[in-house]
Amino acid sequence: MFRVLSLCAALVAGNAAAALPDYGTKELQARSNLLVNDEGYNLPPGSDFNSISADIDDAALVAFRVQLVPDEQNPNQYRPGLWFGGHGAGEIVYTGEIDASIDNDVTITHPANTNIVYIPFTLSDGGLGNTLYLYGTTVGETGSVSPFDTVPLIPNSYSYPRIGNAGAMSFQASFSSGRALATVVQDGDQNIVSAFIGDQGVTPSSPYTYIYTPSSNYRLTIAAKVAYSEDQASSVEIRRFPNGGDSERILANNVLDPASPYSKFDNSLALDSDRTIAVVATRAADNRRVLLRSDGTTTVEIASVDPTGTIRDIEFFAPAINDAGMVAFRAKDANGQAIYVGDGVELKRVIGDGDVIETDLGTAQIGQDNSSDPIFSGKPAINARGDVVFIAGLYPQGNNQDEWGSGVFVAYAEPVIDDTIFANDFES
Repeated sequence: MFRVLSLCAALVAGNAAAALPDYGTKELQARSNLLVNDEGYNLPPGSDFNSISADIDDAALVAFRVQLVPDEQNPNQYRPGLWFGGHGAGEIVYTGEIDASIDNDVTITHPANTNIVYIPFTLSDGGLGNTLYLYGTTVGETGSVSPFDTVPLIPNSYSYPRIGNAGAMSFQASFSSGRALATVVQDGDQNIVSAFIGDQGVTPSSPYTYIYTPSSNYRLTIAAKVAYSEDQASSVEIRRFPNGGDSERILANNVLDPASPYSKFDNSLALDSDRTIAVVATRAADNRRVLLRSDGTTTVEIASVDPTGTIRDIEFFAPAINDAGMVAFRAKDANGQAIYVGDGVELKRVIGDGDVIETDLGTAQIGQDNSSDPIFSGKPAINARGDVVFIAGLYPQGNNQDEWGSGVFVAYAEPVIDDTIFANDFES
């Protein structure tokens, strides 16, 4: 682990000035399909997931939620599952109760120079609320799951949790009256609410009429789109909330800042491990969607929509960003849906409609039998090296009328790291 992490650091340092990596090697991590078709791969037969996103850490370890895992005693009943693995191997490491739900996509926190991985998730029993849990493991050993206590803060439900330093958890808290962004530090026998940013429904003195989908990092910084207007849409900005510090404007639309070239922003965004965000905006001048990277001082356009250019459309899913300034995002090009990585200098196509890819069943193509159906599930994620995890529909090469389900893949940034140690960790 330590050898690979050191290699990651060296590669990241070079990425800032180097060209974007190639993505010639793509590896299947898991695959789900209808049991009448086949048993899937690295999942219990009959497992199913859809409309989810996977996350990836700097050692290319992957986690994602599986909505339906057949109960071992009664395969006609289903449990939610948490999948963890990497480098072509992995398994369900936790299952909830029958008919429960892991109702948020999961994230991985892997502290530098350690063998430890943390994956927070939320579990619902079918009611209106949910409970916050934390899975922790030393890679290669059996992990454990425990509830994450946030008392005295008790929201109706949690969403978008991320574990950070000092064992603290950042998340969006939903109450009957509104939303808040929060960070809770577990300190011995007591919890400390180190950050709480509510909208006007929760905190009447708040300037925010609405708080949109947040992104947080290991330093417990949270970034989110916030609204100031009663319509929750016309006056908006992207704001950063450092833990224990004053919040900062990163970007504003042209209602709040007449000098801004942007009229609006998508509802979700991505935050790197420090202070830089990636978000999709709409330019006021031509009403075209554009992908931005910004730290509040310098803003770079990573990609913009051009009906006759490379990027024909940018899809309404959050991008992903790493500390080298590489941004992964879902788009459409001349061939259809695709995933790209850009850094403000160049764009690299990672994978797209019709591309050939190797799977456990043989050579496949990325796509669906119906051209109107989405090819990809959820949003991509990117790690420090530039490895990208994505989920895509599959069919056997040359026959899109046959169903091979959906696969979770990692597209490795070249050169590919030695993955033997990780594959061995997940072999049963």
